[in-house]
Amino acid sequence: MKINFEDEFYDYILKRGFEYYCENRVSNIVVNNNIVSAIVIGNYDYKVELEIIDNIFIDGECSCPYFESGEYCKHMAAVLYYLNEKGIDKKNNDYNLENIVNVIPEKEIKNFIYENLRNDIELLNRFRIEFSKYFPKLSKEEYENKIYNAIDRCCNRDGYIDYNNTFKYEHAMNEFIDEASKLVDNEDYKTALIIVMTILDSIPNTNIDDSSGSTSVIAENSIEIISDILDEIDNKNSDVLKMILDYVIEELKTDNLYNYGVELEPILENFIYDELYLDDIKEFLEIKLDNSNDKKYFYNRIDYVNYLTKIYELKGEKEKIIQILEKYSYDSRVFMVYIDYLIKDDKVFDAIKKLEERLDENDYDSKTYANKLSEIYLTNNMIDKYKDILYKIFYKFDKYDIDTYIKIKKLYNNKDWNIEKNKIIENLRKDESNEEKLNEIFIEEKMYDELYLNVCSHGMNYVMGYEKYLLPKYNNELLYNYKYSCLKYAEYANNRREYRDIARNVNHIIQMKNSNETVKSLLKEINEKYFVKRPAMYSEFNIAIKNLNKYIK
Repeated sequence: MKINFEDEFYDYILKRGFEYYCENRVSNIVVNNNIVSAIVIGNYDYKVELEIIDNIFIDGECSCPYFESGEYCKHMAAVLYYLNEKGIDKKNNDYNLENIVNVIPEKEIKNFIYENLRNDIELLNRFRIEFSKYFPKLSKEEYENKIYNAIDRCCNRDGYIDYNNTFKYEHAMNEFIDEASKLVDNEDYKTALIIVMTILDSIPNTNIDDSSGSTSVIAENSIEIISDILDEIDNKNSDVLKMILDYVIEELKTDNLYNYGVELEPILENFIYDELYLDDIKEFLEIKLDNSNDKKYFYNRIDYVNYLTKIYELKGEKEKIIQILEKYSYDSRVFMVYIDYLIKDDKVFDAIKKLEERLDENDYDSKTYANKLSEIYLTNNMIDKYKDILYKIFYKFDKYDIDTYIKIKKLYNNKDWNIEKNKIIENLRKDESNEEKLNEIFIEEKMYDELYLNVCSHGMNYVMGYEKYLLPKYNNELLYNYKYSCLKYAEYANNRREYRDIARNVNHIIQMKNSNETVKSLLKEINEKYFVKRPAMYSEFNIAIKNLNKYIK
């Protein structure tokens, strides 16, 4: 009985896996209970492990970079094809590896290890990583040399890592990251940090075709090691904490890693909320914000301001919060935090004044300011001002927004609203670009006759968006509209995609009430005009429309 696995893999992965199997790249098949191990030769020798129970593929893993992204890979597929075609030699593989290792004399195992470590540099590296606490520690300079030499080995003669070598680059860097992870397990945090910080520092200087996002993957894996260290150490390990903080601050000063998807701010935030090194962080934030003063747009300004205000709160320097918020309130995001802080501090009229001063119909952010003003006016029962700002929002800052329309409506009694509603509708009718906004109002007011008149001249796909409001009153009118729309579309349709679109629309008509005669008439005309000349159209209709021939006899 063969293993059923193909539904678990992408088709292109299966194709490459089968090619690998046919090229005899699968070797070293070993079975231990329900686990099948193998080596598959690719850019490197990749180790594959599969869990198979009663010929059912349960799960698996591979040492290749593709599997690390969370997908089953071609190396796993190659092993599964091998197992299905050649099976497993039970006589040679049905053993318990642990039992065999236990009976081999210790001297023979040691000799085997010595011999293989001398002759296999990759195995030696893996051995050193696994048992790092027993080896002499490498210096920062030695790790820098090893990492940069590994990068150089991935480059061509021009010092460039082309797309074909990006997986080789990822593999090389991930080996160092695995070493750092093992060092974290052994509580050698400083050496682990030296490794990942060196890798992070190397990224902006690596000349690479990064279309597959290799540097971002490596950066993310490196940051994860730093996060793991922060999770494991306590506040007493101050030298390691300071090492991390100094690195984060230095990188944030330069923004060298910003373009590689590296977010160091969450690490900084952890220090703030753990109330560690607040003076150092405060000094950095103040300098960084001051240096951003001449920048029209500094993306992280709001985050840095929020961090700084949090530090002022923790240090009991609340008077500085207003100062910093006011200082950087030219940034609209900081300005809104400033407004909220004023309101929280019972300075409502100061908040109103500052918002009113910012209103400018040519300024995109004025929509946000006007909406905030409406909230304040309503909360403080300033109804006249509330009504006035709603009209400004509706006609200037967020033109003809239906939610604002509904808020205005609530301010009127039924009689007065009927007059006001008609004024608003007349204003919207003056500009054809407001058609969809007008439709929203017709729906809100249940003015379905006006809605029909407004949409009926459009094509079927547009009208269908309003169908639930127009049926059943306009069923027959919509049938006529849809028939005309389909015929119009058929005139210029010239490919299978467009033929399918028309067929789907005809199917929609079939589902409507009293549609039989309309469908017959429509398909008869399409048949007479197009089916003979466009056999592909007939083919698509025949696939899409059940019992097509009953309509076109």
